Amino acid sequence: MLNVIKVLIKKGYNFPRKCRFHFYVHFNRLYFKACGAHIGKNFKIFNSVYLFMYDRSYLSIGDNFLLQGGEGFNILSRNIKAGLKINKGASLIIGDNVGISSTCIWALKSIIIGNNVKIGADCILLDSDCHSLNYLDRRSENDDRVNKKDKEIVIEDDVLIGARCIILKGVHIGARSVIGAGSVVAKDIPSDCIAAGNPCKVIKRLD
Repeated sequence: MLNVIKVLIKKGYNFPRKCRFHFYVHFNRLYFKACGAHIGKNFKIFNSVYLFMYDRSYLSIGDNFLLQGGEGFNILSRNIKAGLKINKGASLIIGDNVGISSTCIWALKSIIIGNNVKIGADCILLDSDCHSLNYLDRRSENDDRVNKKDKEIVIEDDVLIGARCIILKGVHIGARSVIGAGSVVAKDIPSDCIAAGNPCKVIKRLD
């Protein structure tokens, strides 16, 4: 009897969840196009997502894009909502066959993500310091904004980034490399390696 009750509860919970799932797949496709994004075939975003695009910003997403967030679609990201923000004059370019879970991506200059990249739950990609490192600049909102440093992020093909990693400005991650969960990547990582830690360092070469 207890098992029957559990099954009924599960089915009752999953039905409205699946309805929302299908609704957002179609809604987000229209939403992204309406905002000016260039999207490829088989574009899927499960659940709602934050999207901010400003004047002269550019967003391009290739074929077979999958983004899931919130409602435990990926239990590692729990109910965290994914977010994409492309500032004025900035660009975010995502290749084919990319999968993302509840990631925050904020482009103030340029972020390029190659083909077949997988980005784990609750990661942050940020190509700027967002504030000046000079305390005198930070006393003035204008000086702080003008003197912050922005630098392009590039993630090459077939990279795997583990859950809760932070990719900072100016980082270039080489093709086929793996970034261990919880890493803070502040410097370039070469191709064909496993890297992890804070700060992230190469710990093994891949054959």
